[in-house]
Amino acid sequence: MARVITDAEFSQQFKDFKHTAWKLEVRDRYNVGKETQDIQWFLRTGDLGREANFAQTSAWHRNVTSGRAEGKTWQRVRVVSEPLSNYIRWEHAVTRFNIEAGEDIRWLPRHHPGAAELPNFDFWLFDSEWGCLLHFDDDDAPSKSESIDDPATIARYCRWRDIAWRHAIPHAEYDPESSKRFNK
Repeated sequence: MARVITDAEFSQQFKDFKHTAWKLEVRDRYNVGKETQDIQWFLRTGDLGREANFAQTSAWHRNVTSGRAEGKTWQRVRVVSEPLSNYIRWEHAVTRFNIEAGEDIRWLPRHHPGAAELPNFDFWLFDSEWGCLLHFDDDDAPSKSESIDDPATIARYCRWRDIAWRHAIPHAEYDPESSKRFNK
């Protein structure tokens, strides 16, 4: 069953899961208003626009760190076009904070054959039991989230997770400038 969830319910998922939060990201741009100035600053200056201790001060990163201390796993695969979009260039640079907090983030170039086996939408998968389908408007802004618990849909999400994870490149090894080693 799928149902639209509130922002509060969306946030609560990241506290309620028991062992694994996994995300597939397939967009080359996310229009999140609070990031706009940081991205523009980064593109002009190369500066991330964040304090060195950002992973200890942001609510997201504190929750990840706390979850990791409880033994929870946080993972993501980002399917990206190359060359990287401006948004993804910035996101690649700020991923260091996610890694510092305890997330395992990997990158999958869109031209890799494994990427063709994945859906063209973003989702979270929690404990291999329920998911959250993310919707965006025509301007790439988040518009709504749906909680998904249908067993057949969750089985597909798990299969996509396994495919993406098998082919994705760990963040420390992913160099967007030299990753075109896969055939297009």
